[in-house]
Amino acid sequence: MKHLISFLAVFVGALFGGGFRYLIGLAFGGGSGFPFGTLFVNLTGAFCLPLLIHYLHDRFELSDGLVLSLSSGVLGAYTTFSTFTADVFRLFSGGEFVLLGLYLILSMVGGFLLALLGNYLAAFLAHREFWGNKKAD
Repeated sequence: MKHLISFLAVFVGALFGGGFRYLIGLAFGGGSGFPFGTLFVNLTGAFCLPLLIHYLHDRFELSDGLVLSLSSGVLGAYTTFSTFTADVFRLFSGGEFVLLGLYLILSMVGGFLLALLGNYLAAFLAHREFWGNKKAD
């Protein structure tokens, strides 16, 4: 029964994440040029996941089911490795080697740096709240 509830939590979250990703794709216009939409969702997802796991979960005492729904469901469906690899292949096949290199660097290095930023922001917020509560005591 627990696995069924977890499955449903991820399923519902994925509905929202996939919908958000689709809307962002529309907003960035998709197509055959530089994959700004995919880059945007993957970079924002890289930032949001550690922030969700390391700060929001503890700060607001979110249930494990809600964290699972938000992380694996919403962010898992929102971000997209498969579209990233399809974009890489499309740029490579089209001989767009400068755009390919730029896309790979922005995706990989940018994702790593934004994940670090999300972790540091989570730690900063937790630290600030901890010491803010100590001063109020």
